[in-house]
Amino acid sequence: MKKIKFKLKQQFKMFSQHVIFPFVYNLNRGKKIDKTKVILADAHHEKCPPHMELLKKYLITSGLDFEEYYFDLSNMGTFSGMKKMIDFMKLYATAGTVVICDNFLPVSSCKKKKGTRVIQLWHGCGAFKRFGYDSSDDIPDGYKGNVYKNYDLVTVSGAACVPCFCSAMRLGLSAVKAFGVSATDKLFDRDYMEECKARFRYMFPDAVGKKVVLYAPTFRENAAEASLVGEEEIDELKKCCDAYIIKSLHPHIIAGNIGNELPMTTEELLCCADILITDYSSVFFEFLLLDRPIVFFALDYDKYAGDRGYYLDYNSLPGQIIKNVTGKEAVELLKMALEANDEYEASRQEFRNKYMEACDGHVTERLTEYIMESVED
Repeated sequence: MKKIKFKLKQQFKMFSQHVIFPFVYNLNRGKKIDKTKVILADAHHEKCPPHMELLKKYLITSGLDFEEYYFDLSNMGTFSGMKKMIDFMKLYATAGTVVICDNFLPVSSCKKKKGTRVIQLWHGCGAFKRFGYDSSDDIPDGYKGNVYKNYDLVTVSGAACVPCFCSAMRLGLSAVKAFGVSATDKLFDRDYMEECKARFRYMFPDAVGKKVVLYAPTFRENAAEASLVGEEEIDELKKCCDAYIIKSLHPHIIAGNIGNELPMTTEELLCCADILITDYSSVFFEFLLLDRPIVFFALDYDKYAGDRGYYLDYNSLPGQIIKNVTGKEAVELLKMALEANDEYEASRQEFRNKYMEACDGHVTERLTEYIMESVED
């Protein structure tokens, strides 16, 4: 039944991409493009997504008029979601710049007019697990149509990431640039860091005086059927470890009711963590900017490598690696890793230089200038 439902959903997406959305766009194609019209759009949040917040603030400061167009398809019915996307196509036909930070099918569903620029900020750093067209979990083999078409700029955290994004999105080198990731500018802001730490102490008073360990895993399968591996071992670790362990799960896992939403985002919790535990999540690249220990906890390494795969050698990761073990053995290895001396400073620096060199605290400033230049042309 699930497979049938999934196939029907893919068929509907293809029909929307190739028929409905282009039809609406072409009805409005004759309207003049307004170069000053900038649209921030996202289909996974009801308000400005975290990876777009800094850009929004900079645009406000610059005095540039922009429009926000956010909606969460996971909380909407088919028809209400379709109406939102159709209405977007009308705006798209006259927009000078559209900025997105995740998959957003409408922007890739027509032959875009040359006067409109699409900027993809993406929502993660580095290049870790395979995604997009490099993973059937993201885009099934039978799906017809390029869901990343029309991008003029994809911002990535470092030059080493460029070929991976080109492959995953089927884009040329002219579109994918080591521009840096806007959201990482926060990690260079001392006031922001201190604010997060103060909020953490208020929200989690039991953590005061303890080593804080953040568990931030990725999700398995696909966005619609997200699953989690390793949570039981983390729960057991809590019982035998002196550190304060907090779990921050991926939004797709929370949406699937596997976990509960926290009062702070993963990005905010990174600022407060002394150690990060993750499996295949790109969040570790952001944590590199803080130069703190990382533990890679991959109980299902062999299976995940076969199902999805990686863009890098997992065994070369800059931290203690625990893989292909479960239960008590996994818990004991985790505990030992948390208590061990940090021996990975050099490898963290090497990874940071390779994958994060464009993240220097000034990314959003450059991005705002890029948008302003296109508006003023």
